[in-house]
Amino acid sequence: MKRDFPDVIVHGGVHKTATSHIQALLQRNAGRMRKRGVHYLHHRETRKNFTYPCQLHGYEKLGMQFKRKYNEAELSRTTGKFFRDVGAKPGERIILSDENMPGHCGQCVSDGALYNRSATLLPIFAREIPFPVSEVHIAVRNYADFFASAYVEYLRSATSKRALVTEAQMKRGLLSQLPSWVDFVTKLRAAFAGSKIVIWRHEDFRTLQSQVMQNLIGPEIAVEDLVQPKRARVRPSASQVAVRELQLVILRDGAEAGLARWVEIQDAYPRGPSYPGYDPWTETQRTHLTRIYDNDIARIAELDGVSLLRAP
Repeated sequence: MKRDFPDVIVHGGVHKTATSHIQALLQRNAGRMRKRGVHYLHHRETRKNFTYPCQLHGYEKLGMQFKRKYNEAELSRTTGKFFRDVGAKPGERIILSDENMPGHCGQCVSDGALYNRSATLLPIFAREIPFPVSEVHIAVRNYADFFASAYVEYLRSATSKRALVTEAQMKRGLLSQLPSWVDFVTKLRAAFAGSKIVIWRHEDFRTLQSQVMQNLIGPEIAVEDLVQPKRARVRPSASQVAVRELQLVILRDGAEAGLARWVEIQDAYPRGPSYPGYDPWTETQRTHLTRIYDNDIARIAELDGVSLLRAP
């Protein structure tokens, strides 16, 4: 039976879980998928014309001051136009992908928590989708690795206009309250009530990639027929040495001077065989965070309405 509306599939990231790779694969095949009734919206368009207006409206509710504001009526007009421009017909599939759906990566570093604003931002994002959302797909990651990667991402966008969150502050905030993907998924379920929540561990992504992609694009297209994206210039990922060098420059010359040299330092010490990746945790701390993560994955698997993809 043909549905009266397009069907929306949401891929919400999160950050540092191969989201860019998934988005590149979807974008590379957007044209051929559209011919089969599967509409992928480039994540930059989604972010600019949907996620960002939703977030500005949420930030205003939280009492945060931004120059650009969206009241209820303006937000409705903006998001309504966004979906009209998609041009999806009843029964066709719309894929939204944006890892910023629950907030920004840097907010996790600043707060030492997992997306503290998501209780406000997720319901607004979900509410402004005018069509039924049948599925929400999201990856989670070991807390130790997620926050290490998040800190590097935070440094990439940090400016001297705000006080720099130090590694010690990030670690202290995280270890004092401890993160919880269970709480995050609970908020996700509440925001997208009635939608199926599909979750996988980032650590299993290589094994599960075909299944993840097939779930996103739906049964009308075989995942084997997807064309791989052209190899883009990969931005070097910071190594342990690079972050330590940055910290030394900041200590010696100040935050402004250090951040101005961050790209140079990162390029000089890229993660690879010569320079291991950034890892701020002691062995005891990593073991502790991994144990919590494993326990939380087991709890997530038992939640109603949640499907946890497992590696063979």
